[in-house]
Amino acid sequence: MIDDIKRKLQQLFPGELFSAKTIEEDLANGDILTSKETILPYLQTALFDEKVLEVQLDGRPMVYFSRLKDGIPIPLDEEEGEEAVDEVEEDRELDAGEKPKPAEGAFIAAMEHIVTLPLEPGLGNLHLRLSTAIVLRMFTNTLAIEFATSFVDLAKVHDIPVLLLAFPSLARIVREAREYRAKVPDSLDLILAIEVDEDSPEVETRPVSVSIRGISFAASKYEQRRFKVNTAYSMKLYLEDELLVRIDGNIRHLSKIRKRSGIEYLCGVEFDIQTKIQATVIESIVATVQRAHLKELSEKSHATGIRLIA
Repeated sequence: MIDDIKRKLQQLFPGELFSAKTIEEDLANGDILTSKETILPYLQTALFDEKVLEVQLDGRPMVYFSRLKDGIPIPLDEEEGEEAVDEVEEDRELDAGEKPKPAEGAFIAAMEHIVTLPLEPGLGNLHLRLSTAIVLRMFTNTLAIEFATSFVDLAKVHDIPVLLLAFPSLARIVREAREYRAKVPDSLDLILAIEVDEDSPEVETRPVSVSIRGISFAASKYEQRRFKVNTAYSMKLYLEDELLVRIDGNIRHLSKIRKRSGIEYLCGVEFDIQTKIQATVIESIVATVQRAHLKELSEKSHATGIRLIA
């Protein structure tokens, strides 16, 4: 068993070294998961919490992005072509006579397959189909969970193109994979206002996550064109219309990511903290966001009966 796990890990992460001793320790500590039942709660969390997934193929440095999709997939007909996965999905009403979808999360709970939205950038969809070592990476507040999977088929869920992947039989937990980040729940009225230039109104948007060092926010296709990577902007953070802090920040990355309906652009900002007061206020905001997120996850867990992981 140890040799099989070592061989699989080496294939998934060719730049790392694995010994039988460290694998045994990680198994004992629960940092390597080999049963579908222990992997399931993390995937359910990714689904219900709508987490962005990083996708890495055959150990290459290029990272793609996706999200899990709920529902029962139907394999594509061959004549629909390879380009179907690059269509943009839209919300729609059920057609007359169409059966309502099963309870949310029912498909993934069967632990046979998982469904993801097409990858961004779009070229990743072709590379994924040809890859033998596929890693999906999910982040919680302090951990990264990496799932080993494989391509099964192109499919559709309610006319939305998706990717059908094998349910992971191996996953590993990476502790302190990145700085602590708190996801901003929909219930929290936190607004980020960004001054793009002196002659235009501020861009107001909802943050996606926040840490003591930075913040990420979603932008529309039009808005993202107004931002430049490695450029500083003046920003304000409001909570329920109350101004909490003024702070400058540099946009460090801008990524195109699919969501359940359409496309969004995720911008990552690094704060330029100049005073202790700014640092204290940001720490307070992170704590407030985290409490709200934990409350939201607790409510979802209670409503669904599923153990979701913060």
